[in-house]
Amino acid sequence: MPTLTMPDLETELKKWTEEFKKPQGSWQVVLYNDNHNKFDNVVLWLQKATGCNHQDASRVVMDCHNNGRAVAYGGDKDKCKKVAGYLRGKGLQVEIDNAK
Repeated sequence: MPTLTMPDLETELKKWTEEFKKPQGSWQVVLYNDNHNKFDNVVLWLQKATGCNHQDASRVVMDCHNNGRAVAYGGDKDKCKKVAGYLRGKGLQVEIDNAK
């Protein structure tokens, strides 16, 4: 009689969780850390540029502060250009990257 092999549920859950965290769309806006802008201002600007809530914006800014950069937004290319343009207008260093 053949043996049935069950998938490792913990590994599968981790894989699906990581996939869920990825930004939607094939483009992303990468925010770089700087020593010029105040944390609270960057959080506010991210909220205005992306429509995200305070908690998510704070997480992105903290990730950027700790790691030197963070993905601030993911979506289609045109929307990423608008988000990046707004953030650049506030004096932030950002780039648009193809997330594929």
